[in-house]
Amino acid sequence: MLRNIIIVSLIVGSSLACDHLKHQDEPAAPPVHSEAENLKHPELEPELVLIPACHCSIGSDNAADERPVHQVSLDAYYIGKFEVTNAQYKTYCDDTGRKYPEARWTHHSHDSSASYLVDKPSYPVVDVNWDDAVAYCKWLSEKTNKMYRLPTEAEWEHASRGGLDGKTYPWGDEPYDSGSYRANCGAEADNDRARGKDGFLYTAPVGSFAPNGYGIFDTAGNVWEWCSDVYDEHYYARSPENNPENSEGSDKHVIRGGSWFGGPDKLRCSARLWNYASIRYASTGFRVAMTP
Repeated sequence: MLRNIIIVSLIVGSSLACDHLKHQDEPAAPPVHSEAENLKHPELEPELVLIPACHCSIGSDNAADERPVHQVSLDAYYIGKFEVTNAQYKTYCDDTGRKYPEARWTHHSHDSSASYLVDKPSYPVVDVNWDDAVAYCKWLSEKTNKMYRLPTEAEWEHASRGGLDGKTYPWGDEPYDSGSYRANCGAEADNDRARGKDGFLYTAPVGSFAPNGYGIFDTAGNVWEWCSDVYDEHYYARSPENNPENSEGSDKHVIRGGSWFGGPDKLRCSARLWNYASIRYASTGFRVAMTP
């Protein structure tokens, strides 16, 4: 009997020792930003951040269409804490019968698929044009009896700075790759090596990088974000001070924030770009705003 007990004890002890060594030899899981790990991604309403009424600076001296730096007064508004996710946009498509977006990830590829929308619920929706984004906001307003819309570019720029008025990026003036990567950003060229340095070849789950001072995520990089404004290179020279929004001129609409495909210069809070309202790209999504 004593002999049997000793044998069993040795077997159990050896097993525990091997298990301990096994765990020691396994590589540690890569660190994940706590916010990205714990996101709930409501299927209907995006999480919002209240931006109080303010008087702030818009623009910079870095590019012709960002001049002049000027002061604007904005009423209080809400803006999405995250970019609209695949899960949220899928809910909209399923409810309205709208076709799922079909992302094409390289300019030289003719292959597209809706699997990105279905298989990656916590990633930002892409391949949506300005008309799609406006239609989503209208649908969400009807569903919730609230006033959802796209942010104006003045609202977007102020929110992106996170309280750091006049700074270059949402985190300050340091480059995005100073110390550690602060955003999902690529290169001006279709360069997989450059795009993958931050850990993501294409899009990243929303909230994968640290938020700005307002608690808003991904206003630099990941995907370009549609704004409500019509793009005008010279608009800042005649922009009104109170709640500016350009609604005249052309079918070009403002996009902001840079993306996984563009270079780091486009991560600047003041950087402006445009696209036609009907154009869809795998590098473009949006976030919502809401009037209180």
